[in-house]
Amino acid sequence: MSRIRPFLTWVTLAVLLLAPALVNATPVLSFNQVDFFQNGGLVIPNSEWGEFDIAYDQGSSLQWINIVANPGTPNARWIVQNHPLLPTGLTGSSQFTSASYFDLGTPRGTPVSSLDVGYAITSAPATGAPTAFDATGSFNIGSAQNIINSGVPSGDTAQGAPDNGNLNWNVPFTGLTANWHTDVPNVTQEENWCGPGAATNSLHWLSDQNNLGLTQTLLQTQTELAANMMNNHDGNWDDAEAQGKEQFISDHGLPLEVHYAGGVKLPNNTPLTWDWIESEMAKGQDVEFMTNTHWVVVEGFLSWGDIHLLSYRDDPFQHGAATTAEEQDVIDDRHIWTYFQDGFTNIGNGQEVLQAAVAESPVPEPPTFLLWGVGLFLLLGIDWMRRQERVACHGLTH
Repeated sequence: MSRIRPFLTWVTLAVLLLAPALVNATPVLSFNQVDFFQNGGLVIPNSEWGEFDIAYDQGSSLQWINIVANPGTPNARWIVQNHPLLPTGLTGSSQFTSASYFDLGTPRGTPVSSLDVGYAITSAPATGAPTAFDATGSFNIGSAQNIINSGVPSGDTAQGAPDNGNLNWNVPFTGLTANWHTDVPNVTQEENWCGPGAATNSLHWLSDQNNLGLTQTLLQTQTELAANMMNNHDGNWDDAEAQGKEQFISDHGLPLEVHYAGGVKLPNNTPLTWDWIESEMAKGQDVEFMTNTHWVVVEGFLSWGDIHLLSYRDDPFQHGAATTAEEQDVIDDRHIWTYFQDGFTNIGNGQEVLQAAVAESPVPEPPTFLLWGVGLFLLLGIDWMRRQERVACHGLTH
């Protein structure tokens, strides 16, 4: 019998929001300018993208960090908008790192060496750019690497400025829903293996949560899935993703079933909506996202009104065995916040249509009352047969 480990879902997080403890220590902030690579070559150096990273000691309440560039000047810009700082009760940890993308506000190809910012940490999302700050300072801008067209063979390599989905933050902060899948792994990927990588992360998480006994390493599973998906380091679409996972599940005798919404090469009648995504996550199922350029695995979400924020895991380098120790540290601690808005998301390559989502769930076991009913039916059937035998025997004696 499979055992589903409890996962945390709150229809409302009022208790967490009212908890008095904030972040216990000064968070460590860093900013990078993103360079985009494709097939091992530099495609867009010094892009207009920035990457914001934060490492913090978690408190007991959900919080939000907002960052303004050039605070107190006519050029002030709200660059990091309501980046979540998760409580210990949600992630099961005491320290956490996360990242998100923002618009540097400079033309593509312009190197940025430093950034003046002010940040404020609040217990509720800000409805506009803050004017009072917990701290201000100047940060040196480092360099981050991201890959484009990293695992879906669309050929789409266009990069625009990051978009926040035109989120309207002036939304009443009530009825917050949250879900977090603790301990989702993040396998080190080979080039254009984000599809097999996302599937590997999801299958191993499901196995751990449900005691399915998958004994392979992450790398062994990823290699097998890449072969199933016929991904020869050239990416794969959603049809290969679903069929490759189904083959893996069959080959390993795992009690799982695959289902999906949306689709490009494997379209179906299930629309890809926020309700579908939230429902799959709430049922303890994994969810993988596909755009025209990339695959990622979702690990959690926060949602209220029409604001839907998601955290995902992926490998931004895809260097396989050549991954450096420094890159591996980034992969291990990589938790990226993004959004889902009107069918669009940003999973590293700019705002794109969310084309497909693939999920797995344990094959349901018969409910106890159903087993009891079947047993009762069998007992009644046996009793009826015995009665018929007695009638027949009595008929022979008279």
